Amino acid sequence: MVDGRFHGLFVGLDNYAAPQFKALNYAKRDAAVLHALFWDAFDEKPTLVTDADATKDRLLTEIGHLASVSTDEDVVVLTYSGHGTSTGELATYNADPDRLEATALRLDEFVTRVESVRARVLIVALDCCFSGGALAKVLRRPEEGRASRGGLETADRALSRVSGNGRVVLAASTAHEKAFEVHEFGHGLLSHYLIQGLLGRGNVIENGEIPVFKLAEYVLRMVGEHESGMVRRRQTPSFGGNLGNLSLPVFTKGEHYEELKLGSPISATWALSSLEQSGIPVEVLRLWRDRIGRLNRLQVDAINHAALLDGNNVLVSAPTSSGKTMVGELAALHAVAHGRKAVFLLPSRALVNELYERFKETYGTFEVRAIRVTGELRDQVRDLLTGEFELAVCTYEKFIGLLFGRPELLDRIGVIVVDEIQSLVLPDRGPLLEILFTWIRMRRVTGNSPQIVGLSAVLGEPQELAWWLNADLVQMRERETPLLEGVVDQSGRYRYRDQDGTERTDQFVGPPAGPQDDLATRLVRELVGQGQQVIVFRGRRDLARSFAAKLARELRLPSAETVLDSLPQSDSGRLADLLRGCLAGGVAFHVSDLNEEERRLLERSFKEAGSEIRVVVATTTLAQGVNLPADAVVICELDHPTAKYAVSEYKNMAGRAGRTGHVAEGRSFIVTRGGIDTELKWAEYVMAESEPVRSALLDPSMDLRTLVLSAFTGPAVTPGRASVASVTRFISWTFGSHQSGARGGRELFSRKDVRTVLADLEKAGFLRSSRDEYTPTRLGEIVVQQGLSVDSVMAIAEALAAVPPDGMNRMTLICAAHLAVELEDTRFSRNSSHRNKEYNSLRRVLERQKAAEAVLLKLMADPGRRGEGLARARRSIACLRWSTGIPLFRIERELTEVQALTKGETGPVQQTARRTADIIDTVVDIGRHVNPAADFGDLPDVLAIQLELGIAKGLVPIARYVDGILARPVYLGLARNGLGTVDSILAAEEPRVLEGVGGRREIARIVLDAAEMARAEAERGDLAADLPDPED
Repeated sequence: MVDGRFHGLFVGLDNYAAPQFKALNYAKRDAAVLHALFWDAFDEKPTLVTDADATKDRLLTEIGHLASVSTDEDVVVLTYSGHGTSTGELATYNADPDRLEATALRLDEFVTRVESVRARVLIVALDCCFSGGALAKVLRRPEEGRASRGGLETADRALSRVSGNGRVVLAASTAHEKAFEVHEFGHGLLSHYLIQGLLGRGNVIENGEIPVFKLAEYVLRMVGEHESGMVRRRQTPSFGGNLGNLSLPVFTKGEHYEELKLGSPISATWALSSLEQSGIPVEVLRLWRDRIGRLNRLQVDAINHAALLDGNNVLVSAPTSSGKTMVGELAALHAVAHGRKAVFLLPSRALVNELYERFKETYGTFEVRAIRVTGELRDQVRDLLTGEFELAVCTYEKFIGLLFGRPELLDRIGVIVVDEIQSLVLPDRGPLLEILFTWIRMRRVTGNSPQIVGLSAVLGEPQELAWWLNADLVQMRERETPLLEGVVDQSGRYRYRDQDGTERTDQFVGPPAGPQDDLATRLVRELVGQGQQVIVFRGRRDLARSFAAKLARELRLPSAETVLDSLPQSDSGRLADLLRGCLAGGVAFHVSDLNEEERRLLERSFKEAGSEIRVVVATTTLAQGVNLPADAVVICELDHPTAKYAVSEYKNMAGRAGRTGHVAEGRSFIVTRGGIDTELKWAEYVMAESEPVRSALLDPSMDLRTLVLSAFTGPAVTPGRASVASVTRFISWTFGSHQSGARGGRELFSRKDVRTVLADLEKAGFLRSSRDEYTPTRLGEIVVQQGLSVDSVMAIAEALAAVPPDGMNRMTLICAAHLAVELEDTRFSRNSSHRNKEYNSLRRVLERQKAAEAVLLKLMADPGRRGEGLARARRSIACLRWSTGIPLFRIERELTEVQALTKGETGPVQQTARRTADIIDTVVDIGRHVNPAADFGDLPDVLAIQLELGIAKGLVPIARYVDGILARPVYLGLARNGLGTVDSILAAEEPRVLEGVGGRREIARIVLDAAEMARAEAERGDLAADLPDPED
């Protein structure tokens, strides 16, 4: 036993100032536990230095202090847990990856300083590595693999310089291996076994003491033999020094250790009962057992290997129907059980509504409050902002938009589950998601950040995204129901490969019976004849509609009567009529032109056992997040209008084949023309892997202006102001910047680029400057809070600024909204046969509705003569008519007459009206900012609701007080019966109200109750009228 004093320095860094360093999970914990154990053992307080305190200067100072106070009789322990670099440095908090020699602690310098420390026993433990592995505790740099810079010694050579009796250096791995953190232990691997050895595990005790040589032997053996992670990773620790015959006391978990209040990592077996230790209520576990039986491998791996229930970030990449959503539910309910809130983010309102209804039904009985936020009338935004929820289900855009203005929202959220996280690569919503993740990454350095659980279909090379998210990757390629994936040529030969990769060819259907007997129809006929449900993917909406009609005529399947009876019977347009015709033949089409109610009805009906719908013909929108599997999938086209389908898009479509528990295997068929076309599609799609994940910020079309404005707000920045340096730093934390640097390219956006954009934004009125700092104007705040582009806000602002104060009417505001590029819709852009005649006709309509001239000039401008001005005018008129309660069939007829188009090509009126409703309040906000003298009347209170629901102004008070959403036909029926206002409803006899709502008593009661509440609200009076006149 050593008789001298004890001195210790314990260093742990989970977080670093530079974004190139991946955040670690357990480095601080390594240092804290070792610090506490040595303090308990020697009763002399050592030094603990973590995260922001662990700068290069601080570490050199502390090592110098050890050298100045230690003697030849003392025990000195120095441990470091964090990142090493491939060029031989210990990464300190302020290390600059571009200047590592100057800013990080070089190993040769570290060893030189340690050699000056006197001690009877000196133990140095370095739980990091220097090999450059992406998954390890090492800085990831593009120059990995090059020789050391500046003549630095290799790690092995530097450590071998430590010599002397009782002087021991343990490093987590050799210079060519990686050092790992192990979630099952909650420590780095070296730190864990060092702790276990100090506590006397592994037969290291001899005569009541721990010989230092036995401790080192135990740590070396256990680290070397341990296999960790789903891919069974191994590492070989390295050793330097001279052991001698000295001993340490057997350590115990004393007072200082207990003060850490460390919990054990949560693990699970297949049985849901194994999660009782996690704190999730037993009643919830029973409910899950009744629903899914037991956990599957994906879920067990997420818990055991990725530390899902210990708060670790997790990225799940797995096929359809593999149980990904359950991984998110596990994390969410665990957070709720421990008093934290959970948010699910999804890409569409339809998906939000589906998941919200399931959560409400499933967890409502356990007093778990579920809310939804999508931007619709029934939104529960107030509950989200005040924290009156446990589970929130939101669209990406709405949640992130709220965060721009209320960054403190993240403070109360424990976990964010992001479904369809592969949307990160899309140019429309990818940048917004990336900004959210960038905020969270930056927050981790300065404070608490929520856990991220990302759920995705099979990704190409997902390791890089997982690294950037500081997440553990859980991958599964196998499916519960195997998938046969292949191509079929015109002769009917089906070439496919099974889940094991074995290739086969079968004659699946016969040759064509005639010129009209196309291959896709033959395939579907054969599959339906085998009793299977089929999804057919077509490349365009018109092809989906026409092919569904063709199949309904030729297959002559039984009518889907139950679905037909459930469709709204009034206010239907031509598309609904076409859908009814297809359903009469047991076939449906699923395209974005359908309204949400119709899509949800079709999806729900198709999933039912014994469904009357045997075939759904769809576009790719069905494959993007809609949970709708089938027995077989037929893919007819693999081309967008301007580009080929990505492999990942194809894999999503093919992955819909194979309903668990219904068929032994799913089958997907790519329809080919034969010959070289068959060979190309086999090679480019069936045999191909999904493309690597690529940041949308790297797209050449990326607008740097919106990204720069995002640096002025959000949870990770100083709200309201920024400099060139802080904006550049914000961009450096993005995934795009990481990918650009990791590939050895130029920085994503330079300071010069940022300075130019800031100047442009200031000139355009989005920023103002003072000295070296910029602050956003109201227009700048609108860009980041409402999700509109800089160009859209600029166009709307310029138009509304020129409107006379009395010109801010309904038509003017709707036309201004359609200046936004976000509302562009090619479905309204078809050329008419008489362009000039239509232009004049549309302009007369808009003028008659009193649209302001300044707005009209911008709305109908068409410099490229591509029909954009006509399309904007058509959309504006459609929205006006919809918002005043005109039946859909009349709006379609009016548009067709003025366009001189073929039947059915007017564009989706309801969808464009609801998209306009999403931004109309923002348009009003812009108008108030640029035209403060303008009179908007009551339009700010009613117009968004009218556009969303398609109802007359007098019925808006009813809509506000209805518990839930009434279908538009209810409102149209009331208006048709002369019940278009609150007063007329309350004055009417009950039979008349009953007639107005189609004879449904429960709906009549809802309407009457809402009318009573609306009248009571109106009778409360006006504050301005109630206050007395001012006295002199």
